[in-house]
Amino acid sequence: MTSGGIESQASVKQWAASPGFGQDPAEVREQKLGILEDFCTKVDKQPDELVAFCILRKKATGERFLSVKRREAINNWLDEFVDEQGWTGKQAVVNANVVRSFLIHNGVLIQGRVWRG
Repeated sequence: MTSGGIESQASVKQWAASPGFGQDPAEVREQKLGILEDFCTKVDKQPDELVAFCILRKKATGERFLSVKRREAINNWLDEFVDEQGWTGKQAVVNANVVRSFLIHNGVLIQGRVWRG
């Protein structure tokens, strides 16, 4: 997966249209796309699949809802990813939150650690 490839995904387009992402300098946007791409590679999911992974439907009604267990799984994957990348301190929190930002801008409310440096 290359950054150009993930940018064609609907979920990445939605994230890229957000004010925070859209106002970043080009090199920061590329860095964020690289973090998302590397995380997606780790978990073997495309960005759109990562968003869909968190959303389930009730069998009886077809109503969509966010899975607590799947969001917990993503947070666990993010912890592993951060460790594998060798990130610590603020860098670990900020970079993991890049993936969380992507998810949040696609309707997946997910929380992680906050840097209190």
